[in-house]
Amino acid sequence: MNRKQFLAALAVLVVLAAAGGWVILSDRSDWQSADTRAGQKVIAALKIADVAEIAIGDAAGQAHLVKGTAGWTLRERADFPADVDRIGELLVRLAELKAVQSESLPQDQRARLELAEPGGKAPGAGTLVEMKDAKGALLARLLLGKKIFKTAEVAQLGRSAELPTGRYLVAGDDAKTLLVVADPLTQAETRPQEWLPKELLRVEGAKSIVSEKDGKPRWKVARDAESADWKFSGSKEKPDLQKSTDLGSSLGWIDLVDVVADPAKADTGLEHGVVIKADTFDGIAYTLRIGNKAGDNYYVRFDVAGEPAKVRVPAKGEKAEDKAKNDREFEERRRKLVEKIGREKKLSGWTYLVAQGGIAALLRDRAGLMPEKKPAKKS
Repeated sequence: MNRKQFLAALAVLVVLAAAGGWVILSDRSDWQSADTRAGQKVIAALKIADVAEIAIGDAAGQAHLVKGTAGWTLRERADFPADVDRIGELLVRLAELKAVQSESLPQDQRARLELAEPGGKAPGAGTLVEMKDAKGALLARLLLGKKIFKTAEVAQLGRSAELPTGRYLVAGDDAKTLLVVADPLTQAETRPQEWLPKELLRVEGAKSIVSEKDGKPRWKVARDAESADWKFSGSKEKPDLQKSTDLGSSLGWIDLVDVVADPAKADTGLEHGVVIKADTFDGIAYTLRIGNKAGDNYYVRFDVAGEPAKVRVPAKGEKAEDKAKNDREFEERRRKLVEKIGREKKLSGWTYLVAQGGIAALLRDRAGLMPEKKPAKKS
């Protein structure tokens, strides 16, 4: 190769290198322009304190959460108090939500990514989340689409499982930009019952429990102390130890499944249902009415009456140096008890659906509380 040929070949290489560099820079520029929102907050400058209403809707239903003078309530359940912990978690996640990727969203891809507007006839509807302030002004709008799953090994089961790790969404009015976030936002649930607090009743320290139906007594059990065994009142017969223990355990942990927004439209059967009356050692009286069965649940209503004692009765032989400590413990326990009873009284008067398993022990008749008879041994 002579000098002229060498210079010509070198010139060709320089041109190819320049062209390649231009292509690389062009591709990088295109990628950067497509991901200009990567790392930025999806909802800029959202103040959680300003949010007074959250509307969540999809093709299956809607849930409206409204903050008023009494706190957060659920419109679909006749303004029943909503689960503030779940609401707070959703608002924090939305306020801190950042995009990890952004790109243009063709119209023909919206259904595949489940980003069609809900309420229409188009398939692939997404979940619409809207937040407003106290005056009804729109603060933010998100259309949540398909969740992104990742295969992970589940050690307990010894097999792999699909776990949600992210989600596609469209923010605000920018319908042409697809955002990807590293949060599946599973809290954005449209089923109203998912926004209800689960804790309903916690009857602590029951002293006596009575079961009635249509005004007639079915059974009554009582005990002299919280550590004592239950006994039938007015009888020498004793109930089965485990079955009678289940009575107190059931009353001590009753959770709701749902709230009946309009009891008049439901066949509750509460007028002729089983009535459970429980008195506690603290002087609190509970009345629980259990009506008809609906699927795996029962219709339930309850009332709470009474208040704990304001003055502590000193124990026999109590020492002077122990009095101050015992008084402080009594006041602290009474404060918590008054707070719990106040919450339960606010929840009384509503009609609920409660899982069968939670109250099955309370539905037993007197014969069902007796010990099981052992079969006679064959000679």
